[in-house]
Amino acid sequence: SLSTGVFICIKCSGIHRSLGVHISKVLSVKLDEWTNEQVDALAEMGGNIAVNKKYEAYTPGNLKKPSPNSFIDERSDFIRRKYEKLEFFNFDEQALLCPYPAPHRRSSSSSTSSSSHDKKHYEKQATRHRIGIAFRNSWGRKESESKNSKKANSLVAMVEFVGLIKVNVVKGTNLAVRDVMTSDPYVILALGHQTVKTRVIKSNLNPVWNESLMLSIPENIPPLKVLVYDKDTFTTDDFMGDAEIDIQPLVTAARACETPISMSPCNLGNG
Repeated sequence: SLSTGVFICIKCSGIHRSLGVHISKVLSVKLDEWTNEQVDALAEMGGNIAVNKKYEAYTPGNLKKPSPNSFIDERSDFIRRKYEKLEFFNFDEQALLCPYPAPHRRSSSSSTSSSSHDKKHYEKQATRHRIGIAFRNSWGRKESESKNSKKANSLVAMVEFVGLIKVNVVKGTNLAVRDVMTSDPYVILALGHQTVKTRVIKSNLNPVWNESLMLSIPENIPPLKVLVYDKDTFTTDDFMGDAEIDIQPLVTAARACETPISMSPCNLGNG
């Protein structure tokens, strides 16, 4: 997120996009073209640890931060409270809002506090340097790739999204055997160039995931692909099955529900 200065995973990127670019402008590290100014601006923020100290300064002790396996509703609620409502924000600290050092509140200070300040400044400078170097090294790798690949990546990065879709992966029944007597299944959801996946369930042909996964819906709506694989440790994962779902009717129905002439509540995905 160029706006907030944090690196986010694919599970959180859809929620960040739904906040709007005025709150969180999401760019892909691998697919988008970054300018030197954007890299410098991101590095100036100091990375996730520095940003979280500001945005999570007053997080309630009884509030649990979402984990990688948290449900989408829990994840969305936390992100909106953190970045949109600024419920945990430290408004006293201005370091992330201004790239220049804040004026000293006192005319003099002890050598201990000065040393501590210098140490923090050095650590922040080192963090900025690491972030900038990482990006520019990434550019170096990109330049060595073929022009066709670079052009394809640029096209992917320019995709406009019209909304979000939450997919509930519930369970599988009587899945195929891919190991000696069983399988270690997991599900991949693919929508265009986006992919998300469930956790792996060991040795189970009737797995229960009960996971909610979110994807951004591109303007040119492709089918939602559902792929099931068996996880292997030393070889390529075994294919178990797939299916395609046309989500265009869901998007059309959702848009109809948003129009002012709609007088009754819409129930999508039932039947």
